[in-house]
Amino acid sequence: MSLICQCPAAAHLTSIPTVSCPENFGQIQKVAFQRLRKSNGTVNSFTSSASILLKASWTALLTATDGTKIVVSPYINSPADSGGDARMTGGGNDDLGGIAEVLGGNPVQFDGQLRAVPQDVIKIMKELQCEANAGNLGVFLFDENGNIEAIKGSTAGTYYPIPIRALFIGSKIHGNFDAKDSNAISWQYPDNYSDNLDIVTPTDFNPLTDLFVAAS
Repeated sequence: MSLICQCPAAAHLTSIPTVSCPENFGQIQKVAFQRLRKSNGTVNSFTSSASILLKASWTALLTATDGTKIVVSPYINSPADSGGDARMTGGGNDDLGGIAEVLGGNPVQFDGQLRAVPQDVIKIMKELQCEANAGNLGVFLFDENGNIEAIKGSTAGTYYPIPIRALFIGSKIHGNFDAKDSNAISWQYPDNYSDNLDIVTPTDFNPLTDLFVAAS
């Protein structure tokens, strides 16, 4: 995404708030996938009346049979983010004084491993790649403490899935003697994806252990 600057500039620099509490999200251990938009084009979201903090809200989406449905991944091992660095002009003789300019940011790459997951599960997960290619897929992130990371809306209690692109679910890699079999999983977050990212702690459930569709 390109850097968009206000022109003419504001009368003064915007004050930077004092950091009173450090913010850190833990190890990503599972994610929930949801379409960004329903078939009628309206966006999917949790609201104050269907709170992201309550298990009942999630259960309704796990069992949904329309475009609001949420699906939860198996545990993800070796999670790692990379990229997100500056996208620059060439510098050198192309720019004054040889100093490059920042044009924007590169996407953030997420990589992980799905270990010892049956391949019939992997086959179903691969269908999500088409959803991402269509630009209509997002994720909610769950850390080891059961916290949830999501996009915070402007209305109180509103949370959206984090948009992702380039989702990839790899073919099986055999672990042989000293490792478990695994499948690669990766995706990209667009530049500036985290501007409205928020961490919430559920009220009555742990998303790592409590989000599943009960057997009929």
